[in-house]
Amino acid sequence: MMLEREVEAGTVHWCEGGAAFEIADLDGFIADTLVKYFRHSRYASFQRQLNLYGFKKNADGAFEHESFLRDRPELLTR
Repeated sequence: MMLEREVEAGTVHWCEGGAAFEIADLDGFIADTLVKYFRHSRYASFQRQLNLYGFKKNADGAFEHESFLRDRPELLTR
């Protein structure tokens, strides 16, 4: 999964509890990660895609979705 690879690279990390993810290195994420997985390098477009799929930004600035949880890949089909 993309998130797992980027956690290893250090640009993204899971928040405590695994119910949300956060971009740890925004500049690195924009420069390296977006162009690797998407046809653009615009962070605003990435955020719009997250919103389209029902992700919400929590009070800490991390992205969460009820069916996107660490260690629960079976929920991704929802």
